[in-house]
Amino acid sequence: YDRYYPRLLAGGEFYSNDLKKAIEKNDWNAIKLATQEPPSRSKADKSKIDGGVSERAAQAGGFSKARVVTAADLWAASFSESSISPKTKAMKEQTAILAEVVDGMNTAAKIALGEEKAGGGFLGLGGKKAPSQNELAKEVRELYIKGGNTWNQYVYLANEGLPVTFKRLPYL
Repeated sequence: YDRYYPRLLAGGEFYSNDLKKAIEKNDWNAIKLATQEPPSRSKADKSKIDGGVSERAAQAGGFSKARVVTAADLWAASFSESSISPKTKAMKEQTAILAEVVDGMNTAAKIALGEEKAGGGFLGLGGKKAPSQNELAKEVRELYIKGGNTWNQYVYLANEGLPVTFKRLPYL
């Protein structure tokens, strides 16, 4: 609980404040940074005392899979003992949806910034034309709503049956 609660609390606050503002402004760079994963481990990291973990972790986005979704997944697993509980299964379903939302937002932001092309058919042939900024903005807003509903469902499941001595996660 103590290990994951602060990351989940910070992630929820980031989602409902900073990420929401970036989406309202169509700030594609901020959306990309908020959902980006930390870089892969490099040879230079191996020479550092902690293996470069803290430096790479600091580069993860405020609502990235590495920072928030993984913590949510691990916390969900902590509700099981010798076999996987129904609560864990339901919470893990929500984290899978959150991971899809984060990936979708990140991809849309990269397409809007011109860093990635819209995917299309076999070997990139026969694909659709690139979506407009308005289409991307609409898609990201829909993903934001889907992610918010998923987060609230996750919080409901997490808080259900939680001992009174623990703080409950707040809804968005």
